[in-house]
Amino acid sequence: MESIPPITPSSEAPKSNRNLIIGVVIAVVLCCCCVVTGAAGYYGYQAYITAQQAVQQFDDIEIPNIPSDIPLDPNNLPTEFGEVPQGGLSDDTTRYSAWLSVQLVGMMSGCDTPTAATTTISVVQEPDSNGIWVEAWNVDCGNGSFTSYNITFTPENGIVSPTVEIP
Repeated sequence: MESIPPITPSSEAPKSNRNLIIGVVIAVVLCCCCVVTGAAGYYGYQAYITAQQAVQQFDDIEIPNIPSDIPLDPNNLPTEFGEVPQGGLSDDTTRYSAWLSVQLVGMMSGCDTPTAATTTISVVQEPDSNGIWVEAWNVDCGNGSFTSYNITFTPENGIVSPTVEIP
């Protein structure tokens, strides 16, 4: 039978590379973390600079004053109204305010060039106990098509305010 030689402890313990391997792994991980942090910092700084430039360009935009012929004070309307549709229950001043509102709403909703001469007005609802009435304005859009807008006229403190319903 074969005999196994007895294990005798030697005076020198075998050297272990475990500590060396752990140290190398920790060093590699720390280096990777430093590289990732550096790259993130660089690209973050570049994004910050770009954002600052965009804000500066936005601040440099000069907004022009847009002239407006639309009166804001119904008591200070021009005396010459120009071309305004005829009909309905309102006076010339109120019909002019309503026509300006219809033109704005019309241009925003695809009625490019509203024309007063061929626009017709019909009363949809007679004045109620508060004096409020509704008119339907069949607006000639200038391109052969017509769009109907309901306008509610509300009297308040001696002034009638028109409100255009968006179709």
